[in-house]
Amino acid sequence: MPLRFQIRQNAILLAKRLFRLERSGRYQEALDDLAELWPEVSFRPELDQFDLDEAAEILLRCGSLIGFHGHNVQMEGAQDRSRDLLMEAQASFITRNEIRKAAECENYLALSYWRTGELNEAQIWIEESFSRPLQPADRIRLHSQIIQCLINIPAKKDSQNLALLKSYEAAFLSCSDNCLKGDYFNHCGIALDNLGRKNEALEHFISARHYHQLSRHRIYLGTVENNIAWLYKELGQFEQAHAAIDNATKLFRSIKDSTREGFSLDTKASLFIAEKRYEEALRSVEKAVSILKKSSNSAYMVETLMTRAKVLLFLNNFPDAVVSLIDAVNIARVQTGETAVKRLIDDFEETLRTRHALATEVPADSQIAEGSFDLVLPASIGHYSDYRGIWINNTRLEGIGLHRGSLAIVAKAVVERGDLAAISELETGDVSCGFYDCEFGIVCLEGTDGEPQVFNESEIRVLGKIVGVCHDPTPNGGKVAVESLNL
Repeated sequence: MPLRFQIRQNAILLAKRLFRLERSGRYQEALDDLAELWPEVSFRPELDQFDLDEAAEILLRCGSLIGFHGHNVQMEGAQDRSRDLLMEAQASFITRNEIRKAAECENYLALSYWRTGELNEAQIWIEESFSRPLQPADRIRLHSQIIQCLINIPAKKDSQNLALLKSYEAAFLSCSDNCLKGDYFNHCGIALDNLGRKNEALEHFISARHYHQLSRHRIYLGTVENNIAWLYKELGQFEQAHAAIDNATKLFRSIKDSTREGFSLDTKASLFIAEKRYEEALRSVEKAVSILKKSSNSAYMVETLMTRAKVLLFLNNFPDAVVSLIDAVNIARVQTGETAVKRLIDDFEETLRTRHALATEVPADSQIAEGSFDLVLPASIGHYSDYRGIWINNTRLEGIGLHRGSLAIVAKAVVERGDLAAISELETGDVSCGFYDCEFGIVCLEGTDGEPQVFNESEIRVLGKIVGVCHDPTPNGGKVAVESLNL
């Protein structure tokens, strides 16, 4: 057998094997097969033995594999290396009018930019791929449709995704690639779930699970489990949701996909939020943030920071919630622009409204007590014209004599910075007390325990200054003795 023919045959067989391994998610195994040609992935593969066609094909496979593998294991610079190789391969294919292979490179380039959250660039590359005149049922064109759906998800283009996928349903179902079939059913399920068509979504996720079991792509199988968990969460079936997300996390951990493990922990946190288990939600999302900080996937990081902001809102930690929101906004603004930023802010405000609407317990300082007895006031505070009492149900102000179970006396008066004050939230009627400060539309009430409470000025009413306390609020002859506070 001539040496040139043997080299060419080896290149063809190698490329086919690499693609098979890629479509089953076995990226490290594929890279191991490339070790002789590519001993150091930070450099270009050694392809001198191949002609231009063969070299371009191996470059394509190297570029796609390092993009997938680097994303999973959080390899620094992996996406830049992927893009360099893919663009070199694309240019080579275009030079020889290999339009189909150029489109395949462009698919992977779009994926690389999606991984780093640069959705505008991802859209440019996928449109370049779509501009190539391929048959609708071509495997490369079907892959383009899946990537377009990925890019559309952050913009919540669910109806568009579903219509797109269903128009290609026959082509997807007739293709021989089980991984593509699994992708088709998974993305239909995501769109249906977001559109409220839960039963149909579950059917599609079950089909996606089936085809990804056939493809042996454990990463994508874990992704389907993650989506099933999200669906069960929204249906209120929390036991099934926890089982699915725990299965996803185990899958990702077993294959060392740190990026998706982090995002599965974000889903777990969202599930805890739905169950009002906020402390557990915070622990889960903090683990997710810690993992994803090492990842290049900005889109996952933005979503996880937003989950963290929501958890902190439900834990009444408004300052840290705002910081988390700002971190998410700063990433989104750079990567995807102002439209994405507005969606994040709208989501934050909706969570804030939900938090108020779900408040069913009396926090902080309980209900206002008025008119049930007469107050006997010391002369030092007798000059105020209007008073009310507020029961103290916490220890935030014990350092100044306002103990749990005592009755704080609030006088209607102008409250200035540093005054001990009481405020009421307009939407819920909840009352809080502390040392008052207000700046840039944010009201802060600080306790002697060093833990401040923070509110939007437009969402609260200042009740007045706290001027006294009843340590024994039991009426004696219809009267309660008030002591002045030594501040």
